[in-house]
Amino acid sequence: MRKRFIAVGVVLLMVGLASSLQAGGVINKQNLSADYIRTLNRNAATDMADAAVYNPAGTAMMQDGLYMKADVIYLMKDYSNQLPSAIGPLSLTGGTLDSDEPSIIPGLFAVYKQDRWSVFFDVTIPGGGGQVNYNDGNARTTMLSLPGAFGGLGTYLGGPTGNPNNIDQSIEADSYYVGYSLGGAFKIFDSLSLGGGVRYVDAYQKFKGKAQGAINTVDVKIERTDEAFNYFLGLDYAPIKDLNIGLTYMSNTPLNFKAETKDTSPTQAISRSVGWEDGTHEREDLPGYVGVGVSYFIIPGTLRIEPNLTYYLEKQAKMEGSRFQDSMPGNSYDMGVALEYILNPQWKFSVGYMHTEIKGMDSVDLLPEAPELDADTIGLGVVWSPVERLSITASALKVWYQSVKTDANSSRAPADTEYDKDVWGVALGIQYRFF
Repeated sequence: MRKRFIAVGVVLLMVGLASSLQAGGVINKQNLSADYIRTLNRNAATDMADAAVYNPAGTAMMQDGLYMKADVIYLMKDYSNQLPSAIGPLSLTGGTLDSDEPSIIPGLFAVYKQDRWSVFFDVTIPGGGGQVNYNDGNARTTMLSLPGAFGGLGTYLGGPTGNPNNIDQSIEADSYYVGYSLGGAFKIFDSLSLGGGVRYVDAYQKFKGKAQGAINTVDVKIERTDEAFNYFLGLDYAPIKDLNIGLTYMSNTPLNFKAETKDTSPTQAISRSVGWEDGTHEREDLPGYVGVGVSYFIIPGTLRIEPNLTYYLEKQAKMEGSRFQDSMPGNSYDMGVALEYILNPQWKFSVGYMHTEIKGMDSVDLLPEAPELDADTIGLGVVWSPVERLSITASALKVWYQSVKTDANSSRAPADTEYDKDVWGVALGIQYRFF
């Protein structure tokens, strides 16, 4: 029998659905294009239209023409909470509770380059981008369905014997931050270009959950939305023919989410307890970042290497959620390197490695629904150009996350709950240069 339950505090799930699905910091996500999936390192890119988001100043270094690029990323996700055998004197039969809901992430990029200048537009998913569906509940719902004597709602839902083992539980949610960027770049010298622009972020977080015990049932639905502008600046420097350096600064995006809530728990205890009553606001910025990449042809025209660093400015962001106040996240980073082999004008092959380090989050403040874990990622792919102006990218990745056990009881999970994630991904991209 599938568990269906939500109780006090579970709505905090929505705060963290913007956490990394594959790469990024506590909230940010950088897997925005198919060419990123094949290299994992694009901060010095000047070869494809997704340079508009990874290296905006580098668009002025591209070949003249109008580029249109459409990408889609498919991520197969298995997120799990492995519960301990007991909470104090209460035995648990929940075992491993998981969500295996996939994610589909689109990306659109357009660049017009002429002489010494360029303009560009892109639509990406810089945060969120994921759905979770825990059909049998998770660590948080386990804690919150404890008997009343333990501080949960188990007794309200199931009577004197109500507890996590006999209350049906489920939670599901999804979150997307859609970013629309518009900008331009200008080549000051043959070796130096500057760029910048503005980005509009339309963010939403949706949640619904249901609890059913022998006596009572609770339904909760929450939608949090906001939109905001931020800006970005870039520099691209190519001191010699085979060397290119890209630098990008993305400013903080000040999001102040408004909650629209329907809560059938007694006196709306669930939403009231976490401060997410209908009409309330909570600030949760999408942090800015600094990205730097160095591209160098080891063998001119044939073999290229590109190390990257993306440093997330989480300490400069405002995040009012209680778990952020307790853990004080920042500053997380991605660091990696890519190798690309150009066989001929029609074919190029690449492989990339990246390490993601999450900073400042204590185990008790990680999200059971989408835990923020350190990771190592391998990506590979191929670009096929059957004609000069058409490029087709096919790529894949595998992420190895470092599992974490909670070191104390909290409202989110029992002590010794093990969080883990398993992610595979494939991507397809098509680019055409019109002239």
